[in-house]
Amino acid sequence: MSKLHYSERSWGNIAKLANDTKEKATALFKYAEDNNIEVLIYETIRTKAQQEANVKSGASQTMKSYHLVGQALDFVPTKGASTIWDGYERADIKKFIAKAKALGFEWGGDWTSFVDKPHLQNNYKGYGTDTFGNTESKPQPTPSKPAVNAGGSIVDYLNSKKIDSSMANRKKLAAKYGIANYTGTAVQNTALLNKLKAGATPSKPVQSGYKGASLVDYLKSVNKASDYSSRSKYATKYGIKGYRGSTSQNLQLLKKMRGF
Repeated sequence: MSKLHYSERSWGNIAKLANDTKEKATALFKYAEDNNIEVLIYETIRTKAQQEANVKSGASQTMKSYHLVGQALDFVPTKGASTIWDGYERADIKKFIAKAKALGFEWGGDWTSFVDKPHLQNNYKGYGTDTFGNTESKPQPTPSKPAVNAGGSIVDYLNSKKIDSSMANRKKLAAKYGIANYTGTAVQNTALLNKLKAGATPSKPVQSGYKGASLVDYLKSVNKASDYSSRSKYATKYGIKGYRGSTSQNLQLLKKMRGF
């Protein structure tokens, strides 16, 4: 069994779980270590105040979270000390997820209404049925000085405006307002909420008479720098990772800059 970079932190978080969930999570993380699948179990038990903050920010959608009763864990793929938030399609991570399901976990990546790829939950015999010692799990109490989040919930805000609050639509809104690589984090939701509340105008593509398929020619037509360094910066801004100037990447970037 090899020790992963985040083994100590992951084991510490697993230790906080309720009995049956802890047993399954222990088997899962041992599998990861035995097969050198680099992951971090970054969160397990959660207090009521933490969950309230997550709901307000849009990072979560329910106050009946399985984190509150010690029946859930959140994980992220890693590479050494780096967390790889877009790594859930890695072959080894798919094996990790398959092992989790075989052990009885439900994966949030399979959900359709609120896709939550980091999330694994142990339904056991139902919500709050797992035990700590000989006692059924109960929602964790609010600390004496709970964290305050005055920003509100992006989901609640969109619902109040009768706007689709699904993850898919929030991604589209984020792209329109210049928030790249939207994954629904608390920081991104707060930024998007602030822009919407402030009545910010979505970014609009610069109009051009050029109709061809050359990114360089398009950039020249709108008086933008077209050198490789500048194109790399545009790619980062529009959420295109690992830009190398390939034909497919240039076409993708051209479409995004045109607003398609």
